[in-house]
Amino acid sequence: MKVNMAAHKEFRRFAASYGRYNLIQARVARALVSKIDRPYPVLVDLGCGSGGLFRAYEQPFMKYWAVDAAPEMLALHPSDPRVEKVVGNFNDASLFETLERLDFDLLISSSALQWSEDLDWTLGQIASLKRPAAMTIFTSGTFASLRKVTGTPSPIRSARETIEALRRHFDAEIDLLRYRLFFKDALSMLRYIKRSGVSGGAGLLGYREIKRIVETYPFPWLEFEVVRALALNHR
Repeated sequence: MKVNMAAHKEFRRFAASYGRYNLIQARVARALVSKIDRPYPVLVDLGCGSGGLFRAYEQPFMKYWAVDAAPEMLALHPSDPRVEKVVGNFNDASLFETLERLDFDLLISSSALQWSEDLDWTLGQIASLKRPAAMTIFTSGTFASLRKVTGTPSPIRSARETIEALRRHFDAEIDLLRYRLFFKDALSMLRYIKRSGVSGGAGLLGYREIKRIVETYPFPWLEFEVVRALALNHR
C-alpha cells in the first residue's frame, strides 16, 4: 500500500496550519497516554508530528527522542532540554538501525503508522527493538460515511488488517476507538479534511466529489476509527 509519500508531502505542505486542525489527533494522543500508568525514563516518539504526544504525556521522563520524516513538523514540535529531534522515516531500515543503538525504555506512536508503506514490516521492525510499545493507528472506518457518499476507497487499512498485523508481532492489549467531529457546514468540513493531515494527501476528493458533498452529504460530522495497542511487557 503506497500511501506514505503522498502523506509525507501533505504534512510538509500544511505543517504551519496543522496545529489548528489536529483536534482528533490530540484526543487520540490523550487516549493513548491515559493507558501508560508508570514512568519510562527515555522515550522514542515515532512519527511525532508537531508534538501531540509530547504535550499529552503525563508521566515524568528524562529524555524524549522526537522522530519524524518531515522537518517542517519537527520545527513545530516543542523544544525542551530533554527533547532530541530526529529526522527519520519509519519506512526506512536505517532509522531502525539507529533506534537499535539507542538505550530507550518505551516507544510511542500516535496517528502516524497508518501511513506506513508496509505496516507489517514496520511493526516487525518496532517489535525487533524489544522495548515496550504503545501505538494508535487510524483505520479505514475513518471518513466511512463520506467515502460512501463519494464512492472513494480509503487509502488506509481496515481495523481488521491493522489488528491482525499487530497481533503477528506483539502480545498487546488492543481496542478500537471511535470519534465524531461536528462541523457547522460542509465547507468547514472540507477545509478540515484538507488541512488536518487525516487524509494524508491521498487524493480523497476531486471537483465532482466536492460538489456532491456540498449538495448531498447528509451528516454534520465526520467519523474516525482508531486502533489502540499497548505492548508494555517487553524487557
